[in-house]
Amino acid sequence: MNNYGSDSVSAIVETEAAGETAEIFADIRATMEIPLLTSIWRTLVSIDGGLAAVWSAAKPLYATGQPQAALASIVQSGVLPVLEPLVPGQLECAGVGSTELPDVRAIVDAYNRSNGMNMLALMALVAVPEGPPLGEPIPASPPSWPELWPLLGKDEIPPETWALVTEVNRFGAVQGGGGLATLWRHLAHWPGLLAVVHGHLAYSHRTGDLVQAVGVVHKLAQQAGARVAHLRQEPVVMPQPARQMVQDYVAIPGAVTRMVTMGHVLANWLADAPE
Repeated sequence: MNNYGSDSVSAIVETEAAGETAEIFADIRATMEIPLLTSIWRTLVSIDGGLAAVWSAAKPLYATGQPQAALASIVQSGVLPVLEPLVPGQLECAGVGSTELPDVRAIVDAYNRSNGMNMLALMALVAVPEGPPLGEPIPASPPSWPELWPLLGKDEIPPETWALVTEVNRFGAVQGGGGLATLWRHLAHWPGLLAVVHGHLAYSHRTGDLVQAVGVVHKLAQQAGARVAHLRQEPVVMPQPARQMVQDYVAIPGAVTRMVTMGHVLANWLADAPE
């Protein structure tokens, strides 16, 4: 699709970061209150000065609380499709018992917070300010994260499970967009879960409900991002390749918006799972 992170497997691993990169990664996690970084930040490392410049410009936007508030408004607006409910015992038969279900939910929630806040803040970074400025957001309690299962590398995932990862990743793709979303690779610890996810998402994909929802979420995010853009500090200075990477990341519905949509559909589905 583009170079913003379509090959998330080759993006720098967080634990391998050192020096200034490691310091910026730690600052991103602390500011956004997240336990992991999605591929946009890890891919910006490939551009000389890109990570530092984009984070310096974006950090004040996250600090306003507006990306979090706008994300909550979008996902609670009723635009997300509802998947067929899980039946008792279905996840356990798929290898996700009651002790592991909270771990799965935490991984999904971590990606949803990170992807969603990035979608709004980085969209605001490159958008033309438009619409009325946003009011003060209602303060939210900081999230609490358990220790997450490690992200698996491609060489750690069996071929049959990798095939599931790539198949699930096709869902919700729109306008040719959609690199390999890291969430699915993280959930490869549970191949049976990926198979169940595939079965439940397939119908919504075939009917067009997922693609339609991605489009609606993208429009809402563009509107919110243009309003958040009033809060950014001018001028926004970053290397042109980094600016292009950010623009690609937020401009195409099939990029980060797709995973914000898919991730929250999945989270709602898992929240209602019988235990």
